Amino acid sequence: MYLMLVQAGKSSVETGTEIYINYGNKGNEELLYLYGFVVDNNPDDYLMVHYPIEALRQLQSADVKMKLIEMQKAELRCLLPTSLLDRGFFGTSTSSGEDDDNKKKHFSSYSWSGQRKVPSYLQKNVFPQEFLSTLRTIAMQEHELEQVASLLGEVGSTEDGEPSDAEIKSAIWEVCGDNGALGLLVDLLRVKMAELEEGTGTEASDSQLLEKFDSNDPDDSSSATIESTEATKSRVNRRSCIVYRRGQKQLTRMFLREAERLLELSAEEQT
Repeated sequence: MYLMLVQAGKSSVETGTEIYINYGNKGNEELLYLYGFVVDNNPDDYLMVHYPIEALRQLQSADVKMKLIEMQKAELRCLLPTSLLDRGFFGTSTSSGEDDDNKKKHFSSYSWSGQRKVPSYLQKNVFPQEFLSTLRTIAMQEHELEQVASLLGEVGSTEDGEPSDAEIKSAIWEVCGDNGALGLLVDLLRVKMAELEEGTGTEASDSQLLEKFDSNDPDDSSSATIESTEATKSRVNRRSCIVYRRGQKQLTRMFLREAERLLELSAEEQT
């Protein structure tokens, strides 16, 4: 097995020169499980949030809701990259005017009768609308489901005899707004945090463990301990696992804070 190196601008590489490989923009979960290492404070890390299909099947009118989700081409899970937080309430960057206009145009298509206005927090919402559409559908009460059915009955249908995904999203948004979906999102993130902390402690406890690991680093010249190769590998693996799970807790905490703020504003606008 050999590696052929083609380097732009240089005809040769000196013997003994260290060669690096680019693993791509991967989160710590991929890096850990595929390659066995993680990146501290990885800017490409992400959080996966999902609504369990088992829980959906236990809801009242589950078959109808599952059909509506399918017709909207919506998903029961979504990936939340770290970069999304920059545009949120607690981020550091500001969205451009073009981004704001695109969001408003996207939401204007959801206006059925014009009675439900575009939410004031739209520019700061970091969560994908596709996933929020799923949560709006799941969170619908029976009387809201009836209202949605009534609205869809007022419009023409597509060639296959069913309303389009845009019409379904518009009807559900008109009837439900964001309150139920955001409340469900907050619940999902709180459950995720509880699952992450079960048996491993809090984000702060992981930070303490990492400080302990780093303070006892065998590579430190002041350390007289010489570890075997297997012991060193085990130590690196343990540290990588702690970095990964702390990152997941940190992202969950930050996205939960964004969701809670959105829920507060949504509740104020619906009262």
